[in-house]
Amino acid sequence: MVIDALDAIVDDLRRHVGDSLVALDIWESESALSLAGFGATTATGPMLHRMTEDLRNAASLAGASLDDYHVLTVAGGIIAVVSGPYLSAALLMTDDAEPAWVLTSVVPAVRAALDTASA
Repeated sequence: MVIDALDAIVDDLRRHVGDSLVALDIWESESALSLAGFGATTATGPMLHRMTEDLRNAASLAGASLDDYHVLTVAGGIIAVVSGPYLSAALLMTDDAEPAWVLTSVVPAVRAALDTASA
């Protein structure tokens, strides 16, 4: 994995999502070390990584499991977190991003980009 490739992914996702994208962070899945992004602090990846692990643990205690992505609606926007075996990412989008579009277009684009960068 080369940082230049991650920067290219950031640029591609910025074009794909457009003006709805406020911030993006890509981090290493095991350590939660932020590797690339824009508009986010270096604490974003570790914070969302920890939140995802807490959600996984809570789901496990309830006899369920968390998929490799989750989408949260928050005041003023949408957060999509996509977890991969090697890389994970989070996108903060404005509230004009339609949840159906996020699920059918954005999440698959992020998954494909993370898989490509991890290969």
